[in-house]
Amino acid sequence: MIVIVEQGNNGNFREKQDIYNLTVLIPTFNESENVSKMIKSVDAVCSIAGITCFILVIDDNSRDGTGEIVHKLMNTKDNLGLIVRHHNHGLSQSLYDGLLAAPTTFVQCIDCDFSHPPELIPLFYKSLSEENCDIVIGSRYIPGGGSINWPLSRRILSYGASIIGRLVIPLVHDSGSGFFAINTRVLSGAQLTPRGFRMCFEILGKGEWKKVKEIPFIFRNREVGKSKLKPLIIIQFLIQTLDIIQYNLILKKSKNIQMAWRMHLTKNYEMKV
Repeated sequence: MIVIVEQGNNGNFREKQDIYNLTVLIPTFNESENVSKMIKSVDAVCSIAGITCFILVIDDNSRDGTGEIVHKLMNTKDNLGLIVRHHNHGLSQSLYDGLLAAPTTFVQCIDCDFSHPPELIPLFYKSLSEENCDIVIGSRYIPGGGSINWPLSRRILSYGASIIGRLVIPLVHDSGSGFFAINTRVLSGAQLTPRGFRMCFEILGKGEWKKVKEIPFIFRNREVGKSKLKPLIIIQFLIQTLDIIQYNLILKKSKNIQMAWRMHLTKNYEMKV
C-alpha cells in the first residue's frame, strides 16, 4: 500500500527500493489540469521501455485539488506516491525533499506542465544505467535543443542565466534545466541549499559527480495553468551563484568549479578518479 507522506516523514518510500529501478519526481503546485495526464504519460513511457518506475509527486499543498487527484489515482496505481509539503514552498525545495525520499538510486526530475517531454525519460535512464553518468541534463542550448512559444523576456532571462552558469560550470550549457536525472550517490556529503528554480545547478556546484551528459530537448511553454516564475527567482539565482562560488573557492568544501574548468578546457566530460 502506498501512503501519503507528509513533509518531514518520508522514510516509508525506502521500503520499495528493491522493487523499482527509477524514481520519477513530479513537483506540483496547482497542477490539477495536468497532473493526471502527466502521471499516466510517465507510467506509459516507462512501461514501454521496460523501466519499473516509482512515480513520486511532491505537492506544495495545492488549493486546486492537485493532491486529491493524485490520492485518487493511488487507489489504482501501486507505483505512485505523494508528499504534501506545508511550508518552505518552492521548486528546488520540493525536488530536494523528493530526492531524499526516492526509493531508488536513479532519479528523474520532470515538470508537470509538459514543458519537458516524458518520452525522453528512457534516454536519461540509459545514460545513468549503461553509461555510468552521474548527472544527465536536458538541454535547450546544445544542437537539437530549443524552446517553443516562449515569451522573448523569458528567453532573454533564461539564456542570460545559462551564460552566468557557464562561467561557474563551463562544460554544462543548461545548468538551470529542471529536466534532469541523477545517480543519488552525487548527494553524498553535499551541503545543498535548495532555493529558486535551479536545483540542478546546486547539485553541479556542490555534488560529488565525475561524469555529466547533456541531452537536447525542445522546451514547450505550458499550454494550461499559470507560470510560477517570479522576479524573486532572479535574485535567488544570483545568491545561489555566489553561494556556490563561496562553497568552492573560499570555504573549499568542493572542487567542482576547478574540476569543471579542467574538463571543459580538455574537452573531457568525465573526470577520471
